[in-house]
Amino acid sequence: MIKYSFLIYHKEYLQFLEELQKLGMLHIIQKTKEINEQIKHSLHEISELNKTIKLLEKRNNIENPVDYHVDGFAVLENIKKLTEEISLIDLEQIELKKDIQKATPFGDFSIDTKEKFEKINIQFRFFSCNEKRFKEDWKNNYYLEIISQGRGSIYFVILQQGNEQITIDAEAIKLPDETLSVLENKLQANNKRIEEINKALDEISISYKQVLLQTKQQIQVKTDYNQAINQTEKQAEEKVMLIEGWIPKEKIDELEEFLKNQTVVYVSAKPTGDDKVPILLKNSKFSKLFEPIGKLFALPAYMELDLTAFFAPFFMLFFGLCVGDSGYGLVLLIGTLIYRRKAKPDLKPILTLAAWLGGATVLLGMLTGTFFGLSLGELALFSSYKKYFLQPIVMFYLAIAVGMVQIIFGMGLKAANQIKQRGFKYGLSTIGWILLILTLALFVGGEKAGLNLTGLSIVKIILYVLSFGLIFLFNNPDKNIFANLGLGVYESYNMVTGIFGDMLSYIRLFALGISGSILGLVFNSIAIPFLSIKYFGWIPFLLLLIVGHGLNIFLSCLSGIVHPMRLTFVEFYKNAGFNGGGKEYKPFSK
Repeated sequence: MIKYSFLIYHKEYLQFLEELQKLGMLHIIQKTKEINEQIKHSLHEISELNKTIKLLEKRNNIENPVDYHVDGFAVLENIKKLTEEISLIDLEQIELKKDIQKATPFGDFSIDTKEKFEKINIQFRFFSCNEKRFKEDWKNNYYLEIISQGRGSIYFVILQQGNEQITIDAEAIKLPDETLSVLENKLQANNKRIEEINKALDEISISYKQVLLQTKQQIQVKTDYNQAINQTEKQAEEKVMLIEGWIPKEKIDELEEFLKNQTVVYVSAKPTGDDKVPILLKNSKFSKLFEPIGKLFALPAYMELDLTAFFAPFFMLFFGLCVGDSGYGLVLLIGTLIYRRKAKPDLKPILTLAAWLGGATVLLGMLTGTFFGLSLGELALFSSYKKYFLQPIVMFYLAIAVGMVQIIFGMGLKAANQIKQRGFKYGLSTIGWILLILTLALFVGGEKAGLNLTGLSIVKIILYVLSFGLIFLFNNPDKNIFANLGLGVYESYNMVTGIFGDMLSYIRLFALGISGSILGLVFNSIAIPFLSIKYFGWIPFLLLLIVGHGLNIFLSCLSGIVHPMRLTFVEFYKNAGFNGGGKEYKPFSK
């Protein structure tokens, strides 16, 4: 990124700003967080449009050409009225259903009859009680009539004369002011109205969704323009306007060509350590698929390495190990490739990523020979290949080994980042730790594996001395040797405990893969006995397999996303020294 500062005469500034927006290159530097009422109003409108567009997208994905003669805000207002009406009706329906529930046991009681009796000082009192608590003596003591019985309760009415006291062990019920038939008619009318509103909203979604998108885009352009003005500094008694921003280096020639036709004074400069430079990621087609995952955590700082390309292969590997079933991987691969053909353009990269993850699952599922919960090594057709399928204990050690490789790889990136940002000597301590870990793996692990390394004793001593020297003497090159020794001891404790804990975290890859395979086997075991039922046994057999394995695929894929993300963002990012905090490059454009 290159920083550009523009000085423009105040009378020509708005025209220059419009041309700059058409060019669509400058990421404007924000110098104030205060926004005026006009911008606040526009942001509110954009928010309302976004909510409404999301609502319509849930209803219908059919897209019609934009009718530019339709007022988008009139459409928005109409939708708001309809949705508010639905909300009010929903509240009324809740009350109606409560009233109907109260009135149903007593039937369509006549309000006119009730009012006639009230004129002669007789009140209708409605009650309900449990059948076991109802006493026949009540009929002798009061004018009582049982209206209905059901679900262990008795519903009855008592005619109360004047101020007569009624003392019975029953629950008094106040019936609604309207009859049951009126309440039911209102409920049906409301349901009909809701159907009409939903139909109207569906029609609006088909006809005017694109109008709302166009309106939002127009408001966004105006808001960006006003935001740019808001970030402008006034110089020389408000005669000169100053605006600053960032341009990607590869677009400098195009910008310079544009500036030749503008009456503007400008200067350019490379970013300094204090600048908050926007981030524009540059990755290959494959690595770019994983950018949404990295953005969930944070964008890298400007001077940091972008770790997307480095965690992408590991993420695929981790997903495949978590799901661990080649059959499930095949479903994911084929399903996403088919859906991708008809999906919207913005969904295609996500589906492509899912296809890559499905392919990785197929390959890694073949390591254990698991296919829809079946162990292929136990089948006669594949029995000759059984020795090639990895056993659970091997998968356990493989998960730890993969974790160790990623941790060391992350530390290597950390050293490279330190050297890139601050200089070679600042990466030496991390290089020392990498050298120490590799030395321990070679000599301690090699000896346990039965390798004869006695002839390399001198090499071992040299490597240990070099490792500890780098760790303790270059822990912080800005401090003296004694401070480095103290810091080295403190860091050693943190590194040893941290790396050990990080390494154990990778066991989850083994555990999730095994649990998914076992669950698939359980569903198979439950379904197979149904085949013994003549003629119709295959129906529950297939239903159980589809539902069971469908649920297992969902849970396995969910785990295959969540846990690799955790390993990436916690273990890998930490050992790679990732700080993040970058802000995405968003050019001022139309």
